[in-house]
Amino acid sequence: MRNPVHRLLIANRGEVASRVARAARTLGVRTVAVYSDVDAGLPYLDDVDEAVRLPGQSAADTYLNIAAVLAAAHRTKCDAVHPGYGFLAESAEFAAAVAAAGLVFVGPPAECVAAMGSKVRAKDLARKASVPVLPDAVIGGQDPDLLESADRVGYPLLVKASAGGGGRGIRLVEKAADLSTAVASAQREAKASFGDETVFLERFLAGPRHIEVQIFGDTHGNVVHLGDRECSVQRRHQKLIEECPAILVDTELRSAMAVAAVRLAEEINYVGAGTCEFLVQGDEFFFLEMNTRLQVEHTVTEEVTGIDLVEMQLEIASGARLPVTQSEITFTGHAVQARVCAEDPYAGWLPSSGHVRRYWHPHDDGVRYEDGICSDVSISPHYDSMITKVIARGTSRNRAIRTLGDALGSLQLHGPATNIAVLQRILTDEEYERGAVTVNWLERRADLVAATPLPVHAVAAVVAAGVDSAETVWPLSPAWSNAPRPPVQCTLVDEHGTAYEVSYRPPAATGLPFDLFVVDDAEFTVRCLGRDGNRWRVEVDGVARVLQVSADGALASDGGARVWVNGGAGQVAMRVAPRFTVSSIDSIVGGPTSPMPGTVQSVHVSAGQHVSAGDRLVVVEAMKMEHVIHASADAVVAKVLVEAGQAVAGGHLLVELEDRS
Repeated sequence: MRNPVHRLLIANRGEVASRVARAARTLGVRTVAVYSDVDAGLPYLDDVDEAVRLPGQSAADTYLNIAAVLAAAHRTKCDAVHPGYGFLAESAEFAAAVAAAGLVFVGPPAECVAAMGSKVRAKDLARKASVPVLPDAVIGGQDPDLLESADRVGYPLLVKASAGGGGRGIRLVEKAADLSTAVASAQREAKASFGDETVFLERFLAGPRHIEVQIFGDTHGNVVHLGDRECSVQRRHQKLIEECPAILVDTELRSAMAVAAVRLAEEINYVGAGTCEFLVQGDEFFFLEMNTRLQVEHTVTEEVTGIDLVEMQLEIASGARLPVTQSEITFTGHAVQARVCAEDPYAGWLPSSGHVRRYWHPHDDGVRYEDGICSDVSISPHYDSMITKVIARGTSRNRAIRTLGDALGSLQLHGPATNIAVLQRILTDEEYERGAVTVNWLERRADLVAATPLPVHAVAAVVAAGVDSAETVWPLSPAWSNAPRPPVQCTLVDEHGTAYEVSYRPPAATGLPFDLFVVDDAEFTVRCLGRDGNRWRVEVDGVARVLQVSADGALASDGGARVWVNGGAGQVAMRVAPRFTVSSIDSIVGGPTSPMPGTVQSVHVSAGQHVSAGDRLVVVEAMKMEHVIHASADAVVAKVLVEAGQAVAGGHLLVELEDRS
């Protein structure tokens, strides 16, 4: 019996809430969103008919609060709930609570969610369905047989959270001495992220690829697959770039994975959208997990199949049969997606949060943007770091990659640090273009995650704009007088802390052109050929480029304001270093500070304790990831300034250390 959805609560936030709302609108379904206090200004609230406030900031108080979410659904007379991905999307408890409240859960039944939500149980079901799995062992809270279990699995191994996904609760262990610490850390992160500290050990494959198969089932017993996706470009076990179809996969292997995925879905009477993830090494594949929800990377499958997966989710939830049979599903061209995250790759992928001064992208054919932000909003440290997805399609893989690279180069995101430059570098790398990537590829390619020098055109544009105007960007001395005088000198610092010594001598107060332009002892001939507002045409040694120059703040003499330069090659940010440094107590007191806003998860030292370089001091959680703060040198703990559960700002002093000598 079919019961069409009329009014849908979207139990999520950001870009996925907007994505679900668009699909619902196409079907004539009214939508209601929920929002936390810190999300009240985000653009997804413009894409729904109504929105209900969930008081609080943390995920636990808001988007993970089942009672509050269901109350919002009842208050707005919704008849269905879409969980999106993340938060409660793979909570069997939530799926059951939605059904018990008389609402339609847009996803599989709670029994399926529970079966696949536990990776341990999922692997047992995979074995039953004759799907290959890796050796493993379940670990209890204080398992006395931990070392014995690890020996059976074999080193190296992974400690993995049984619940959840997204790369959280995973630790690599190469020797027995590190096992207990890794288990405890994984358990803490698993409990914080998923409310379940159960972990298990699994044999670690050196250099596998990560390939997944999209499946769909209906309530009438039909199951189909919609092809596979390549997801091997990862950092910290989280995906950065995804493609459809998977690359370097022969017909036999592709068919075997698809058949296995469908067989597992049929084994558990699966309904709705789901994804079977596999590790692939050579011509072998092993079941990793099944995600009982829409995937972040569902977009590339849509671009290649022409099927709207969210619309199909809503139709299936209403009791409809699958609209296509397996033979009717076709694949055309290639699609690639990049996840733009608020994080600093050059600082160990630390999360970044704060105000977004400007967010803009062009509207190009063949490019799709799934946005979670807009200009003049703030990125919160309380939630996931992904803020935008950029998806490109093409008739071939090479064309899709080039289109995606151009789109990332045009993206303007002024505010917190992002991974855009690294994404651009990956897309132009020869190994990536050949498809020679594995799940640990990015870890061994440190060159792709190394800061590069500022382009001279960008440096020249900033100096020229500063000389030309005392208002629009920042005031720099024009160095003009009737008598000869030495060149003006200043220090520019890029967003990664690298300093550049710049000398210039413009012949007139307008600053156009420069007589002399020197960057770190390298001389250039620079001319500014024209400007239109913030758009500058800058010529360096006879090569001209058009760049957009914009500033954050009035004066940069204190080093606080930044200038962003955008051009076809991408974006850079810089500031003028202050001429004088003011001493402060923070510069006198020694000790580590929190590298980002977050919450103290655990403190591992006490006052008077002797520590050695590399010892663990404090663990800070931000954007659902743990970050371990280590001692940088041998020292004595003078004071511990934080406690577990305490919220800290970026730069907050955590532990005061004294010289051990």
